[in-house]
Amino acid sequence: MKSSVLAGVRVLASGVDSLNLALDVKWNDDYIFEILELTKENALKLNKPIPFVINIPSRNEQLLFNFAPHGTKGYKWLFSSNEFAFRLYDAVEPKSRPNVMVEIRSETLWRRGIQEALDIIDEALKRWGADVLNKKTSRIDLCMDVLIPAPMWTEDLFDNMVVRARNVAKYTKNNALQGVHIGKGKLSGRLYDKALEIETSSQKTWMYDVWELKEVKENERAIRIEFQLLRETIKELGFNTIEETIKNLEAIWAYCSKDWLKFQTNPGKHHTQRKTLAWWSQIQNSFLGIPEPTSAIRSKAVRTTQLQLSSQVVGLITSLAATKDEFGTEPLFSKVTFKSLGYVFQKALRISGKTEEELRDAVNEKRAKNHRGKQKYKNANWERLNRDLPADIQSLTYALEEPYWVRFNYDS
Repeated sequence: MKSSVLAGVRVLASGVDSLNLALDVKWNDDYIFEILELTKENALKLNKPIPFVINIPSRNEQLLFNFAPHGTKGYKWLFSSNEFAFRLYDAVEPKSRPNVMVEIRSETLWRRGIQEALDIIDEALKRWGADVLNKKTSRIDLCMDVLIPAPMWTEDLFDNMVVRARNVAKYTKNNALQGVHIGKGKLSGRLYDKALEIETSSQKTWMYDVWELKEVKENERAIRIEFQLLRETIKELGFNTIEETIKNLEAIWAYCSKDWLKFQTNPGKHHTQRKTLAWWSQIQNSFLGIPEPTSAIRSKAVRTTQLQLSSQVVGLITSLAATKDEFGTEPLFSKVTFKSLGYVFQKALRISGKTEEELRDAVNEKRAKNHRGKQKYKNANWERLNRDLPADIQSLTYALEEPYWVRFNYDS
């Protein structure tokens, strides 16, 4: 959906920002429990999380997690990453509660989309020898980001708030409004300065690509409107499984923004004497529904990965260069050049013991994987373009310019 403007308010993006699942799982045997327990014991010996990998050959993916040395909330094993968090307890079949809990995190939902994230969970559990009997929504966070004039973002804005909640807490710093938290427990809401939160806390700068903004100007504010629903509320609305929840996202948003929270004229008077403010009416009627993978996110993620890998390589090279003076018998370097560090890199290649053929094969294997990812990204953008949704046009133009062997060799 393209951005729209009404009463000085422009909708930037909307969708699902967090999703927790409660899974009833039947394991074919308890062999996986032995692996999980051994991993936990190793983490406990080190007293810190250790790497844990889930291979998904069907997707040519490896998911890397940090396995915790402890459980949580009655669950025996916990491992998490930037994309997912898993909690499991040692029951071959579900008993009084779900035996697997999964959190799908924000960047995964915006980058991959809900369905792809669910497919990954299914394939990971299937590979472990599990049958998913039931998949319920434990918690869902719906959000919308809007750009508003800075003078509008004051405590006076909330004088017109009508809400079915007793608890309302406003947060300010240096007399400047930062956010408002509404309600608690099974249903709660928040309005807050998302750009400020990114800058001071989350560092989720990729949201600017979702918004298609380079920056938020000084006379504007990027405000997030967010509703968090726990399972009790989701069931009260008539949705039990994750499939039912996904099909009714717009209905859930309508309930939250029309029945539970509103901004209207004449607050405190009889509802027949109130009228919904124009800017909030736009919020009520602009929810996008199921979030699709957003065009610029994939490109941003690639650039971020390149930066991270480059920083890691430089860190390792400088560490290897430092081992030349490991006994302290040589003076400190007075000068380090790109050329001298290049020699260190060549030394690393020799130490690794790999032949040029082995290195070539490793590079080509990773290039093939990257091409498949790019092709999938382009296909998703063609679909978005056909549905009149925002798409990464640059990637589609590049696809047309590629040699035919690139386009057709990586479709599988």
